Amino acid sequence: MRKPGKHTPFFELVDAQAMAGCPICRLVYKATDRYLDALLYEAVLDPDVRAKLKDSQGFCADHVEMLRNQPGRALGVALIYRDTLKQLLKSLEQARPTRPSNWAARLRGAGASDSPTVMRLSPSQGCPACAIAATTEQDYIALLLAHLDDPKLHEAYAAGEGLCLPHLLAALRQVRDEETLQRLVAPQAERYRRMLADLDEFIRKRDHRFAHEKYGDEGDVWLRVMNVIVGGAGMGLSAKSGGRRTSDIGR
Repeated sequence: MRKPGKHTPFFELVDAQAMAGCPICRLVYKATDRYLDALLYEAVLDPDVRAKLKDSQGFCADHVEMLRNQPGRALGVALIYRDTLKQLLKSLEQARPTRPSNWAARLRGAGASDSPTVMRLSPSQGCPACAIAATTEQDYIALLLAHLDDPKLHEAYAAGEGLCLPHLLAALRQVRDEETLQRLVAPQAERYRRMLADLDEFIRKRDHRFAHEKYGDEGDVWLRVMNVIVGGAGMGLSAKSGGRRTSDIGR
């Protein structure tokens, strides 16, 4: 397999290691955010773009939330969802009852999934922003694994907050050699050890006997550990950002 080159995505990957949270989550979020921004501009002018979005009925809940944070995009959103709502209304106006063949089938709910009304009201395509996110995720994980032998990237990876568990698992599924495996796993294991020590210290200080002791870096570990296990676009729940969500996602 051809090794990806060290172009702009490589340097974005290096830079993301020093920021709060999982670097892959961050880069996926940024790519998806850029896609939504560009699409909303196009949706205002291009009826073909809006027509394609009818099949997915717009976006999933996560990406609808991202749309809410897009400044000055109200018109694009309104046009997309007006088209979707008109289509849903038309389907409802054509609705007919579903009639299972017998009472046993009716009790099982059989036939509901085959209802023409249900079919017309259901999206025929998945969320297009999810497709962008999935492709970006795969590309950056492949780039990370391909260049973990690069001193600059590996040093940044080892010093950073590392991958969330979902992206660690995705990376592990693609590792094909022992050297890359160790370059990926060893820094992550060390991060887990430090986090366990912070958890132990946090739990100790919650004991009434030690409640007078001030918190150090372990003070927000209960937030960090959730972010490490779950991942996602929240990011920034770390000592580096004072236990608050980072505001630098667009940088």
